[in-house]
Amino acid sequence: MKALILIIWFFLCSASVASTMEKVEKALTEQDIALAKTEYSALPDDVKQTLPAKIAKGRLLLSNEDGEPAFDYFEALKEQHASNAQVNYYFSVSAIIMAQQASIFSKLGYAEDFVESIEKTLTLKPNYIEALDTAIGFYLHAPGIAGGDIDKATQYAKKLLTIAPVKGYKHLATIYRANEKPQEAYKTLAEGLVKYPESSELYFYRAITSMDDKAWQKAREDFKLAVKFAQNDEEKTKALYQQGKLAAETGEEVEVGIHALQNSQVKNSKQYEKWSQLRLAQLYMHQKKYDIAEKTLTSIELNDEEKLADKVKELKKKIKKLKS
Repeated sequence: MKALILIIWFFLCSASVASTMEKVEKALTEQDIALAKTEYSALPDDVKQTLPAKIAKGRLLLSNEDGEPAFDYFEALKEQHASNAQVNYYFSVSAIIMAQQASIFSKLGYAEDFVESIEKTLTLKPNYIEALDTAIGFYLHAPGIAGGDIDKATQYAKKLLTIAPVKGYKHLATIYRANEKPQEAYKTLAEGLVKYPESSELYFYRAITSMDDKAWQKAREDFKLAVKFAQNDEEKTKALYQQGKLAAETGEEVEVGIHALQNSQVKNSKQYEKWSQLRLAQLYMHQKKYDIAEKTLTSIELNDEEKLADKVKELKKKIKKLKS
């Protein structure tokens, strides 16, 4: 009887922790970091001592884009939980951030940490989709000396085909393009769309590919389909923003671009909000509505975003010249 009571107690405690952590996990997944921090702070002290909560705390450190605290945190956590796939995965993420931020003398060491930990992750959990995504990106883009490996990227992309086919097709197409095989890339995306004709993600990626190749009309058509078949606000906002960006950069279908950007802003996407304003200003400039364009640029809060600030400054200067 005592054993049964202990089992029931353990089950109830586990269920309680999962329920309490659900809001934190949801906010992290949706990249609403402010909400995730609030929900984490509200966790009871005993829940904060559980492994899911400790992992969530590390993910919040990762959100600061300051690699060292997150790296140190997950390195210590990995020593205690060496066989936990999530701990190994997030340690690998922190390692790759450090590889990007560290001095040239330290980059290779962090890259080695990444490779060791991501491979351990995929040994522990072979179907870990986020880990496969991350591994493919690294092996495809890293130089050989740091562990880059096209064959391994291809191997993992083919693995994704069996468990997350849309992602698999997208990654395979990316690998073909990286190997200067554009026709194979388009063929792969076409094959994916035959099987998944309502995949916003595949239409979106094919549109981006067409933009890179300056095939503007094909890109426009696919962005429209990406918007049409979007499964959530994130997919829709992303496609609408790119529609607007394409119109801003080509000066074609300006009204369509303005409508797309205005709709994308309704979704309250922090990722695209400021750049949407910049693209709107560009579109107003195409319409020779210089005062509206100038006002739109002035409304953008720049903070420390250097790239965006440079573009705003450049456009303001251009408007001044056009108005004189």
